Amino acid sequence: MPTRTDTLHRRLMTSAAVAASLTALALSPAAQAQGVAGTGVVNSGTANISNPNATTTQVTTTSQQTVITWSPTDTAPTGAPINFLPSGNNLNFVGTQSGYTVLNRFLTSGLPINRQIALNGTINSVLNVAGTNFAGGNIWFYNAGGILVGSTGVINVGSLVLTANDIDTTGGLFSISNNIRFRGASGSTSTVQINAGASITVANTNPGGAYMALVAPRIVQRGTVSTDGSTAYVAAEQADIRINQGLFDINVLVGA
Repeated sequence: MPTRTDTLHRRLMTSAAVAASLTALALSPAAQAQGVAGTGVVNSGTANISNPNATTTQVTTTSQQTVITWSPTDTAPTGAPINFLPSGNNLNFVGTQSGYTVLNRFLTSGLPINRQIALNGTINSVLNVAGTNFAGGNIWFYNAGGILVGSTGVINVGSLVLTANDIDTTGGLFSISNNIRFRGASGSTSTVQINAGASITVANTNPGGAYMALVAPRIVQRGTVSTDGSTAYVAAEQADIRINQGLFDINVLVGA
């Protein structure tokens, strides 16, 4: 028969376990308020991912090229786009290197995601020089299942790539010929889609030097796009694209 001392000891142990569980929950990344629904890991380059407030996630990079893998938190109904950046939330990029590029890849357990990633909030990028922000930053997003910029989505960046085709990063984000190498899966029907109401503005400190490229087997563009430079909508599974003095050289290797 348990004594009063045994009962008290068990209660203290249970209370300690509950307290430890609550502490772990409070400290876990999923429980922290942030702009994006998911976690990011820096694969190459030097960058820091922080959450300066309850609705903002910020990527600060000091590298010329940075690759980040995001594992999104999936709370959407079966088959619906994964709401990675909810409406009203922000994803900001700040870089200190002129012409910096950040490739954002979406994977789960190291595997491609076969559903669209939805960007319904606001994405900004700036070049920070001695504490002063200027328009700049080349921001790329890749997801094998496609990308959706929702009707509340706003993107203000130096240059932009949205693609459903994997990007070859052998030797860096650009080949020795300065090509962006898009290598989609054979037979893919994934879509990059910009909904009506969405707003995309692409401009940087180099007049006419900004670019925007949408590359996927299927492209749907219903939003408002303003580019201080060149824009390309490339429906293909595989292609090489080179930015040449503000213009595109496009070589389609495998069509849609």
